[in-house]
Amino acid sequence: MTKCIVLICGPPACLKSTLVQILQLILNHDQILKLEYLCIKKLSEILLKKRLENKFQYNYLSFDNLFSGYENEIIENELNWKSYRSLIADEIEKIILYNTQIKSSTNLKYSSQILDRLYQSLKCRDNENILIIEDNFYYSSMRHRYHQIAQRAQIGFVSIHLYSNISTAYQRNENRDISKRVSNSSIENIYLKYELSHDDFLINTTDRGLTTEHLHRILQRIKQACNEPEQQINMIDEEQRRIATEINQQNMIYQIDQRLRKFISKYLKEQFSKNDKFQIVNEKKTFAEMINNKKQKFLELIKQRFILLNDNENIEKIFEQFLHEK
Repeated sequence: MTKCIVLICGPPACLKSTLVQILQLILNHDQILKLEYLCIKKLSEILLKKRLENKFQYNYLSFDNLFSGYENEIIENELNWKSYRSLIADEIEKIILYNTQIKSSTNLKYSSQILDRLYQSLKCRDNENILIIEDNFYYSSMRHRYHQIAQRAQIGFVSIHLYSNISTAYQRNENRDISKRVSNSSIENIYLKYELSHDDFLINTTDRGLTTEHLHRILQRIKQACNEPEQQINMIDEEQRRIATEINQQNMIYQIDQRLRKFISKYLKEQFSKNDKFQIVNEKKTFAEMINNKKQKFLELIKQRFILLNDNENIEKIFEQFLHEK
């Protein structure tokens, strides 16, 4: 049975993978609940023992590994991307609560492959263990979903949030192996979207990276979560409130989207009729794609409350101004 869910989250190049590697080496050789006597300064001694027989006391799950090879198709469609994340969370919940591995019925293209990878990652379920999940988790609702699972299962939960300033993230990203680099625009996008919540356990890695002091605090926080399982609350009321909030937001975004679709259609006709440069079909198509990409960014900024609207706002006028901003 899972003892505790540990989320390792934060923007790219903030040392999440480094932290996971350290935790794996420690958990392979020492039970986390016995770490109160461990002198963190002797970490090098632990690393030298890595060839000893593994004693698995944890499961590790990386969203990058789950989506590897499919990420471009999955991420390009936001609704599709959210569906995959929901599928993974639902499956983890079933495994933790009911100790079962039955693939959910879904029309998602890569669901079978991703669930196979998920089951392989969660192969160690014989003893009480820690489930470590690594991902950006940049919306607080993503982290909250796993907090809910911990509450339902009445197990421990901790969200460890690693962060640094964006210039440090750029530099670390450049120092990575080229196969593991992400684009600067992706880093900027995640920093723009990132939502912190009051229950995140924050570690600033800007100046000194991950220190022994950080590691000591992290291990103590994980130990605390294992010893203090989450209490089950009235999940029905909370879930209903969450669903109602999401529905209201989706309805608002949907209505704005419909209005902008009509505006864009009219706007494109006007641009094509008065501008001689749009004589080639490919040029028209490229321009239309650019306008629609702008619309998606505009809707995302509204959703994240970077653009605030009143009931009587002229959405079309605001969007037209947004089109002409650099």
